[in-house]
Amino acid sequence: MASQPAFETVRLLSPQEKEDLRRDMAESSAWARAEFKRRREEKAKQNAEHGTNNGTTTEPSPKQP
Repeated sequence: MASQPAFETVRLLSPQEKEDLRRDMAESSAWARAEFKRRREEKAKQNAEHGTNNGTTTEPSPKQP
């Protein structure tokens, strides 16, 4: 039984593959930011409708002496 190498050979990406990967990552990042913003806004809307805020407030806490 022949033993298999402990690692596989890797190759460098071509300039076009790098550009495609960068573009894909930028698009994915933009989508994620937009999705997180949408979810935050939806949650804020639901909380406002129900009068809940999970104990958080947008007002600063009073200073303690």
